[in-house]
Amino acid sequence: MLTALVFAAGGLGLFSGQAWWRPAAVIAAILSSAIFILFWDGKFKELDSQGGVGLLLNLAILVVVLVLNLPV
Repeated sequence: MLTALVFAAGGLGLFSGQAWWRPAAVIAAILSSAIFILFWDGKFKELDSQGGVGLLLNLAILVVVLVLNLPV
């Protein structure tokens, strides 16, 4: 729930032109990935039903925010 709130806050910051949206998005993506890893059962079978797609989305968010550093 906390991760969803931080993602929502980052999105609101992005759309309202605030400077703090990038750290909020990075924190939310890292927190979401950490939660996935903590609750993952360690099996690669049916990874998509376990939330593996969310992990890929978190990676994409981190790449866009940290590596590409696109101006908004």
